[in-house]
Amino acid sequence: MSTAEKHITRTHRHAPRRREHRHTHTVWFFVGGVFVWLYLGIVVLHLLRNSAVAPTWIFVGAALVPATIFWIMVHRLRTTDSISAVNLVVAAVIGGTLALTLAGTLDTLTGLIPQPNVAGEPVLMLALAGFVEEFCKGLLMVLVGWKLVKTPRNGLFVGGAVGLGFAVLETMAYIGAKFTGADPILSAAGEAAERGLLAPFGHVLWSALFGAALFSAAAKKGRFRLSWLVIGTYVAVAILHGAWDGSGVLVVALTGNQIVGMAVQILGWALSIIGGALIWRHIARKEPAPPIVDEGSPAAVGPAAEARVVEPPAAPLPA
Repeated sequence: MSTAEKHITRTHRHAPRRREHRHTHTVWFFVGGVFVWLYLGIVVLHLLRNSAVAPTWIFVGAALVPATIFWIMVHRLRTTDSISAVNLVVAAVIGGTLALTLAGTLDTLTGLIPQPNVAGEPVLMLALAGFVEEFCKGLLMVLVGWKLVKTPRNGLFVGGAVGLGFAVLETMAYIGAKFTGADPILSAAGEAAERGLLAPFGHVLWSALFGAALFSAAAKKGRFRLSWLVIGTYVAVAILHGAWDGSGVLVVALTGNQIVGMAVQILGWALSIIGGALIWRHIARKEPAPPIVDEGSPAAVGPAAEARVVEPPAAPLPA
C-alpha cells in the first residue's frame, strides 16, 4: 500500500471520531451557555438584585441558540470552501446589524399607513413584514458577499450568518420589552424561551435559502443578478416569514379560538423548520461549483486560488 493510500485510509478511519468530538463540543457549548444564562438570571439578577447585568442576561438569552448554530456552521466549512469563519463573522455582525436597521425603518414607515387591525396587530404591517425584512437581509447579503466567490453553498452560509445576526438583535429587543412589571425576570425569561429557541431557526433558514438562490444566480458570471429563481425564492421565504409571524393571529381572529390558533402556529413553525432544514442539508452537501473569477479580482487569490491545480506544460517531443 502506498503512502498516499495509507494516509487516505487513516483519514477515513478517524473521520467518525472527529465528527463525534465536534458534536460533543457543540453540546457542551450550548449547555455552558444555558448554565451562564440561568446563573445570571437566578443568582445575580434575582437573588443578588444586581440589575447591572440585565443587558448581559438579555444578550445571552437572545444569542445562545444563534451562537450554537454559528458554531455548527463554522465547523461545517470545508477546506475546499472559498469562505472563512471571518467572512461569516462579518456577515453576522455587520450584515445582521445593518439589515435590522434598515428593516426597522421600513417596518415603522409601513405601520404609519392607515390600516385596519386584527387582534391588535396592524394588518398591512403584519402582511408585509416578511417581504420587508427578507428584502433588507437580501440586500445585505449582496453587499457582504460582493467580493466572495459565488456558489450556492457559499450563499447558504452567508445568508444564514446574516439571518443569525438579525435574529440576535431582534430577539434582544423583544426580551428587553418584556423586562418590566412586578416580575420582569420571569416575564422576560418566557419571551427568551420562545423567541430565543424558535425565532433563530426561522431567520436562519429563510435567509440561508434566499442567500443560496442569490449566489446560485450569480455563479455563472460571478456577479449578482435577478432571475426567476431569486424572485421565486424571495416570495417563498417572505410568505413563510409572514405565516410564521401572523398565522396564529389570523386564525384566532377568524375563529375566535385561542387553542386552534396556537395549534396552527406550532404546526407552521414545525413545517417551516423541518422543510427548511431538509433543503439546507441538500444544498450544503453539494460539492461547491468551480468558482468563476477574474485573474485580477480579490477572489482570484486565497483558498479558492490555492485549490486550483495548474497543469504543467507538456514536454516537447524529441526531434
